[in-house]
Amino acid sequence: METQIPAWHSTVGYPQLGKGPDYRGYVVKVQGTDDGHPERWFTYAFDQDARHTYWIGMTDSADEAKAVLERLLKDGWICEHYIGDDAGHCSDRAMTVRSTWDEGRTKKFRVLLCEAHRNILPDWDRMTIGQYVRTFSGLEQDEPIKGARK
Repeated sequence: METQIPAWHSTVGYPQLGKGPDYRGYVVKVQGTDDGHPERWFTYAFDQDARHTYWIGMTDSADEAKAVLERLLKDGWICEHYIGDDAGHCSDRAMTVRSTWDEGRTKKFRVLLCEAHRNILPDWDRMTIGQYVRTFSGLEQDEPIKGARK
């Protein structure tokens, strides 16, 4: 089934959540030039099956915020395992989130992993992507990875 990219309106803000079968999320300006600060936009995705809205990123413009949601709708979550300098990161679809806390339990580290890499970091907690999103109400692609994707 082909995913439909949302039709963006000229007024970006808080739409009716879950309106229509094609609804997949929204972007909202949370900070802007009118308050003397640089623009900041949040992107939220909507899981139609779970009827759950969750945060997926922060950017500096409406176009960048829209691109975050459009990439997720087009490509899904991508594995973040770093293979090496030549190969870069795995490009397979992720299915698992491995996570752990630092020693002081002040910062959470997590990585998205595909089927082939799901068993790395065996001492870290493991959840499906859906479980992680429902538990923490947010997930950002590539947030913890080192180096750019190739």
